Amino acid sequence: MPSKYRLRFIFKPLIQILAKGLIKIRITPNLTTIFMLCFAILSFIWISLFQNLLIFSILVFITGIMDGCDGTIARLTQKSTKFGAFFDSVMDRISEFFIFFGLIIFNWKNYLWDYIDMKLILFIAYLISFMISYCRARAEVFFKGDFDIGLMARSERLFYIFITMLFAFFFGFVAEFLFIYMWLVLGTYIYRSIKISTQIKKAEK
Repeated sequence: MPSKYRLRFIFKPLIQILAKGLIKIRITPNLTTIFMLCFAILSFIWISLFQNLLIFSILVFITGIMDGCDGTIARLTQKSTKFGAFFDSVMDRISEFFIFFGLIIFNWKNYLWDYIDMKLILFIAYLISFMISYCRARAEVFFKGDFDIGLMARSERLFYIFITMLFAFFFGFVAEFLFIYMWLVLGTYIYRSIKISTQIKKAEK
């Protein structure tokens, strides 16, 4: 089961306040999901066209916050639907694509330690990030429960990008932070895969 110290629990009070405010102005869960995607697209524009890590990191943070608000609004207004869950999941994947595409463009000519192409690192990081979410989705087809396990789930991935790129705006080390990110998501993918595989094998016995 997910840890109680996950970011979605830590930021829950803030998400609740924002969700209630959005409900008052009649913002629906699906519209909130669209806003989330819009902020992700804006983050892509800002980093790819303006090369500004500060605004990019802030927009990524808002993307993560809005991602938490849509589900909260659905629960508070009792408007949770299967289509809403599907729509949210698809938009999550698209938003991550825009964020990573922006990072790839920003690092197009960059090399880690003048040796490793950053485009390769970011491609691997994006692919593994996608697989982390895919593992959860497939596991929840077979079993009831929340398989949002491991260190770098979606909220943690977005927060890591936010905090490290904010730091990098002032002090540098963009390539190093993204290299660490790649290994963190790889570790999460392996851990999640092992846990899910173990549960499947137990169920088959």
